[in-house]
Amino acid sequence: MSYRFIFDTSALDDKSVKDLRNTGIVSACNSGRFAFYITPVLLKERLHFTAKGSMPQSAVEPIKLLMDLKWQRLFNEPGGPDGIYTKELEGKPRADYLFMDYQSIKNALRLFLNGGGFTDEGKKIIAEDTKQWSAKKKANKVAYKAMREDVTKKLQKNKSFSRKGSNFKSFLETNFDPTAINKIQHSINSTVPKERLVDYWRTNKARCPYFNKFVEGWLFIAWHFMAVEQEPKIDPNAYEDIEHLIYLSGLDGIVSSEKGFMKVACKALHPDKEFLSIEQFILRLKR
Repeated sequence: MSYRFIFDTSALDDKSVKDLRNTGIVSACNSGRFAFYITPVLLKERLHFTAKGSMPQSAVEPIKLLMDLKWQRLFNEPGGPDGIYTKELEGKPRADYLFMDYQSIKNALRLFLNGGGFTDEGKKIIAEDTKQWSAKKKANKVAYKAMREDVTKKLQKNKSFSRKGSNFKSFLETNFDPTAINKIQHSINSTVPKERLVDYWRTNKARCPYFNKFVEGWLFIAWHFMAVEQEPKIDPNAYEDIEHLIYLSGLDGIVSSEKGFMKVACKALHPDKEFLSIEQFILRLKR
């Protein structure tokens, strides 16, 4: 059975790419021993340079490796009318929304690597996509600021609050349902009435693993911010980290060089999944 994995952007630099190639990652994916799935988060964070129309030298080798790997699937976006969360809550079969075709993306990257440029249509798509991504990151910063203010107030009211006195599991149990319903009512872009989406989720929670993990991740940010990082502070990329981790549902592990929030969040949200460093992943490749 294949080992199914995704990459975090931090895992792909010149040295790690060289080590991965030398260990035979390309042949491991071609043979089916390993199954690589690509995520929109990795593409956007690794390919942000496309919006500027030029590729920095530091991105060349990582992109070449991604191009050489056999992609099992490209995940669809989580949000939006055609996204994973929305279609889950509408009761659609996963074949209708979980993955999307990636050939056009590979063709565009191949053209870019060979010194070519994007077509006018391609440039328009990239510009729109970049605009949406930037807007999302801006929204995350606003949410981060609001969360910081909220947590500061709570810490001021309760000086005894600490990680010793807090447990994420109990925090999750208390807040999961109301938070999920709030997200459905205010964050899901669907033509289906929100009442129907809420009713469907209440009776079919097991059919919404990605949305559920998104809610758990949202709550983990708040809990970690309040119970652990009491200054208070929080990783500015926490929201992107959580979004990336939701794709682990149905896979075996993520390869990452992160040692902070993302690693802690992965262990809390996906205790049955592996969070592998490049060195650990290479050892697995050698088996």
